[in-house]
Amino acid sequence: MSTILPWRVAMLYIVAFLSCFGLTGCWSSVELNNRSFVRIIFLDKVNDGVEVTLSFPLANRLIPGQSGGTGELTGKPYTTVTKTGHDIGEAYRLIQSDLSRRITFGQTSVVVIGKEFAKAGISQVLEFISREPRFHINTNVYIAPGKAKEITTIPIIFERFPVDILLAYSRELVTLDTTAKDCLAASYYGGDMLIPMLKVETKAIPSEKKQVQNWLGTDGAAIFKNGKLVNTLTTYEMRGAMWILGKMRDAEITVIASTDGKPLDFMINQSHSKIKPIIEGDQITIHIHCKADASLISSQSTIPLQDPEQIKNLEDSLEELVKIRIKKAIESSQKVGARENRSSCRDHYKTAGNH
Repeated sequence: MSTILPWRVAMLYIVAFLSCFGLTGCWSSVELNNRSFVRIIFLDKVNDGVEVTLSFPLANRLIPGQSGGTGELTGKPYTTVTKTGHDIGEAYRLIQSDLSRRITFGQTSVVVIGKEFAKAGISQVLEFISREPRFHINTNVYIAPGKAKEITTIPIIFERFPVDILLAYSRELVTLDTTAKDCLAASYYGGDMLIPMLKVETKAIPSEKKQVQNWLGTDGAAIFKNGKLVNTLTTYEMRGAMWILGKMRDAEITVIASTDGKPLDFMINQSHSKIKPIIEGDQITIHIHCKADASLISSQSTIPLQDPEQIKNLEDSLEELVKIRIKKAIESSQKVGARENRSSCRDHYKTAGNH
C-alpha cells in the first residue's frame, strides 16, 4: 500500500533540500596553502614615496617535518618583505609580485608607523585600511620612534613572533590600546587622537649569542591633529591620558608620608572614569570623574595605618597625584590645540578611590 505524504511534510522536505545548496565548504576559492598571512605592517616615509614592510609567519617552519619542513626547526618562523612605492598600494603590489602565495590581510593584528611618516600624515594609511575588505578594524596601531622597519631587528625571546609582543602591550594595558577603528572614527568625525609610541634601545641580553642588541619597549604617546603627528606625551603624561580613559591598571604610585617623610608604594588594581561635558553659553566645562582601587604593596614609613585619619590623608595624597597626571596630559594636548572642540574650555577633575 502506498502512502501519500501530506503537502506540509512534502514542502518541509523541499525547503530542507534547497537549503543545502547554500552550504559550501570554503568561503573563498583560494586555498589556505596558497595564502600568505600578514601579521604586522611597517610603514616608513622615503624620498620617493612610502616603504612598506610586511611580516609573515612561515608555515613550513611552524611544525617540524610538516608543510615541507625538515625534522628540525632552522631559522625564524617568520620573515619580512620590503618594497618601496609611490603609495601603499603600489608597494603592496610589488611585494605581491615577488611572492608565490596570495597576500591576505585577514590576520593582520598590528600596524607600526614610522615617526616621519606620521608627521607627514596618516591619511593614506586610513584610506588603505578602509578600502581593504579583509582588514580588521580592531588592529592595534603604534608609532615607532624612528623608522618602523627598525622594529624588525629586535630579538624575540619571550614570545615566538614579534606581533605577540605588541599585542601583549595593549592587552595588558601597558600602554594605550588605540586601534584602526579609533583612528578611522577620529578622522571621520574631525577629532584628534592619541596613538601609543614604542621605543628601541640598546641593551645587554646575556641569553643571546649577540649579547648587545636592540630592545623593544613602550614610551609615551603621539598626539595627532588633522591626521598628523604634532606633539608627543611623555610616559608620565600618557599615563594621565590612560586615567582619563579609565584604562589604568597595575600602576605603581608612591606617596610620601606626612608623618616621617618616608615613601609608601601603592598598586592601582583597576580604574574607572566618567567624562561629562556641560555647556553653558559659549563655555564648555568637562567633568572628569575617576575612581580606582589601590592596595599598599610596600612601606618604609612608620605611619599608623590603623588610624582612619592617616588613611584619609593617604587617600588625599593619592588623589592629588592622579589629578596632576591628568592635568599634565590635558595641558600637553591643549598646547597644540588637539581637542575636539576649539571653543573656550575649563576642566574639572575629581577622583575617588578605595584603598
